[in-house]
Amino acid sequence: MTDLSDLTYVVGARRDSAGIRFEHVSHRYRSAQGDVDALIDIDFEIAAGEIFGIIGRSGAGKSTLVRTINRLEKPGAGRVLLNATDLSQLGERALAQARRRIGMIFQHFNLLSSSTVAENIGLPLRIAGIPAAQIKSKVDSLLELVGLSDKRDVYPARLSGGQKQRVGIARALVHDPEVLLCDEATSALDPETTESILQLLRDINRRLGLTVVLITHEMEVIRSACDRVAVMERGRIVEIGEVWRVFGSPQADATRALLQTVTHDLPPAFREQIGSARRSPKDALLLEVLVDGQGGSDPDLVALVGALSEPEIRLVHGVIEQVQGRAQGRLVLAVPGSRETTLNVGAWTALPGWRGQRVRHLGYLNAGAQHA
Repeated sequence: MTDLSDLTYVVGARRDSAGIRFEHVSHRYRSAQGDVDALIDIDFEIAAGEIFGIIGRSGAGKSTLVRTINRLEKPGAGRVLLNATDLSQLGERALAQARRRIGMIFQHFNLLSSSTVAENIGLPLRIAGIPAAQIKSKVDSLLELVGLSDKRDVYPARLSGGQKQRVGIARALVHDPEVLLCDEATSALDPETTESILQLLRDINRRLGLTVVLITHEMEVIRSACDRVAVMERGRIVEIGEVWRVFGSPQADATRALLQTVTHDLPPAFREQIGSARRSPKDALLLEVLVDGQGGSDPDLVALVGALSEPEIRLVHGVIEQVQGRAQGRLVLAVPGSRETTLNVGAWTALPGWRGQRVRHLGYLNAGAQHA
């Protein structure tokens, strides 16, 4: 008789979560073009109960790394520990049991078209030999959790992409896992549906205490959902840290390149009017102020205006957003040539709310463009 002790699922009840430790993990595979180092000396830890993002461009090694967690990929070197258990040392039966602690959802849902929503969710339990009454109880609870109670007997062809992914999430939770792996789980969805799925994952993490590992190539997903993030490039971790720190002060070229998709750059027509040198006495000096969240408080715009003491200084571009409760973004100020010598940058960057912000000289704005 199959042990039913792991079926005590209660919606809203927290369960034990698992920490994940990568110890100098490397992995190489052969391709038609030769050997490829998919992972190179990966060494970091994912804390139990956090939402951890792994981001990188295609081919960076994200999926390979995550597949080592449930040992769908066995590293060529190093160890992957799940709550101090090295899965590579487990026999076949013990590994199968350990994998029940790890749920996984995918980009393309992987639902059976000939089975209803309830049958898709309950499939892993039927394979495990769980009695029908137990399966129905569990499936009903999961349908309520993911907001699909009214879709129980519907077939996948009649579901939207977001609904299909909710079915995938429910199915991944049938064995009450401690870890939930999400491999590009939102990349096939539109932005509004993506946000609803990320909200569901945040809710599951908060209510059930799961450790969530989220693989993506989209920085917006990282910003919306994750506590910490690791940036991968060519098989290596090139940057790791709290999301607000990585967004506010990226250290790696790969991170800066990925962030270009979520930063609000100057409009192209505006950039064309900027030169590296002043061509006319009326050209304005452009200063970029980078707000990185290090100060822990919102920038004081009123204090900035007062400290500048120059009514002709203009804000020509600016976006300030909240990332993990910290203000981040950039402001671009145009200082008229006649006022440049009186500008005291040091005075206002020492103000509360502005202390420690970075200021960069962008160039000079053509006088004609200022009045266009």
